[in-house]
Amino acid sequence: MKVIRRSHTLLALLLAGVLLLAACDNFERSAYRTLKVAKVEYELVQEHAARAFLDGRLSQQQWDRFALAGKRFIAAHTLAADLMKTYQRTRQSGGGQDELAGIQRRVEAALVELPALLADLRALLVTFDSPPPDAPQA
Repeated sequence: MKVIRRSHTLLALLLAGVLLLAACDNFERSAYRTLKVAKVEYELVQEHAARAFLDGRLSQQQWDRFALAGKRFIAAHTLAADLMKTYQRTRQSGGGQDELAGIQRRVEAALVELPALLADLRALLVTFDSPPPDAPQA
């Protein structure tokens, strides 16, 4: 779990920096960097959960809960990536500034969701590692 906590801290710092950069000149590069960092973090958390499941540290029910939360992350990530593609196509086809600004706001809103969904996944794994409140103490 220390690996997840360290990677959580690193991801939080990276995402904060990348989101701040999104306000700068190169919105596209920053958005794609945010998407990449979030995807890598998701893959690390997913790998940790898969190893725990294969090692018998997660039950089938816990794995299913993690998989469902993972699907929510993937859906949000896919939405943000698709919106970025729309932004890029609109910019290349000479779309107006108002249209681009609207798409950019939608992209930024989608990107903001990713860290929260990753935090949910990490928190879920932590609850799986914790003994139930009514479990006898050793």
